[in-house]
Amino acid sequence: MRVNQVDFYYVRIPLAEKRPGFFAEHPYFEPSWIPGFRQSEVRFYLLRLKTDSGQEGCAAMPAMGTERFGLGKVIGPYLLGIDPLDIGLVNQRIQELSYVGMRNGWIDAAFWDLIGKSRGEPLWKVLGGTGGQVEPYASTGETHNHDPAVVRELVRARMAEGFKGIKLRVKHHQLEPMLAYVAAAREEAGGEMKIMVDANQGWPVDLVDETPKWGRDFAAAFAKGIEPYDVYWLEEPLNRGDFDGLAQLRANTTVPIAGGEMNASWGDFKRMFELESLDVFQPDAVLAGGTYAGGISVVSWIIAEILARRKAAPRPAYQPRFSPHTWTTGLGFVIGLHLVGVLPEEERSLVEYPLEGPWKPAYWGRYIKDLPQRTDNGRIAIPDGPGLGVEIDWDIIRRFGKRIYHGTKRTVSLHVLIDRGLKATLHLKKKREAAESRRKPLRFTLPVPPF
Repeated sequence: MRVNQVDFYYVRIPLAEKRPGFFAEHPYFEPSWIPGFRQSEVRFYLLRLKTDSGQEGCAAMPAMGTERFGLGKVIGPYLLGIDPLDIGLVNQRIQELSYVGMRNGWIDAAFWDLIGKSRGEPLWKVLGGTGGQVEPYASTGETHNHDPAVVRELVRARMAEGFKGIKLRVKHHQLEPMLAYVAAAREEAGGEMKIMVDANQGWPVDLVDETPKWGRDFAAAFAKGIEPYDVYWLEEPLNRGDFDGLAQLRANTTVPIAGGEMNASWGDFKRMFELESLDVFQPDAVLAGGTYAGGISVVSWIIAEILARRKAAPRPAYQPRFSPHTWTTGLGFVIGLHLVGVLPEEERSLVEYPLEGPWKPAYWGRYIKDLPQRTDNGRIAIPDGPGLGVEIDWDIIRRFGKRIYHGTKRTVSLHVLIDRGLKATLHLKKKREAAESRRKPLRFTLPVPPF
């Protein structure tokens, strides 16, 4: 099995049934992580790989705009001809791409999709898990100006819908409004609902408005301030690179500290384990990887490390947990479900379910025909079909997106011919044929950390 076609799509799905007119009001929400920005669409890049055996695998990456329009011509030649079962080579290619300034760990999902399909197994089973179901929590996206009346309404609504947990967003340069916001949520929820608090300090963005940035002392004061409210975790209270600060904060508060959604390198996570920086690791397989390996490989290593530490260390020793970040697109959410399915049931935490105004599954998951839904008991079944276990709705992709790259052996050869000339093309063709002749059938094995 070899990859013989690579396609990239750029997609913009509105947070409405159809795209509003130019002069119409576009439904939107204001994400806490980009203060002042109004998000009215689900924008993403979609990668589709086809193989000579007739199977296809897909991966998706959030987009701001046209920043990756030239990616296909660079990345296509790297992916053509790869045997998807050779995940070690896939990770090597991803590492090579990082040398020229592009971190693209997200693309490995398309290969894992193909691996699962070739084996007739869902991703969670390929990675050694048991699948089953997960319990979602409602993840809000706005601070709602830290209005206690609004957060009470949100808590009531989510409890009525059967959610067992809710995540609040806070972002302010003063403690009092945020503490009052969390206090109101706890008072409304009583003891019936888990409350998580996300400060979104891990990766500050000043694109529109300035982000109130927290220092270590301020983060410590906030953590101390919310201790009476039985907070399930405090997420990203410091910059994602302040491993020492996170470890110091964690050692001086009873509130569990969470983070890691935008950390990419296996080295980052390894260092956080060594320093005991986090209680809850929240890697996102769409956003992780890209330096030494793909995102799913990196997250699988994190899960293995967490399980090993929890098994080896008796309480009250360091007992990290895993709960993936899933706020990307529908395919990212599906991947998160599979990765939770790697954990034994007793080790699973609540799983993020993005829900803020028009940002809801009907739109962020619209391009997936069989997006997993909450059942009557409030739980979500992890897909059990081969690979990622879901089907892309290509009618939606064609309606709201466009193909920006189409790569085959022929189109790549033509591009090289135009770009480098005949002699260079023939030289590269000879080298590639020689390399392919040396390849032998291989047996799939799970990747291991590079160091």
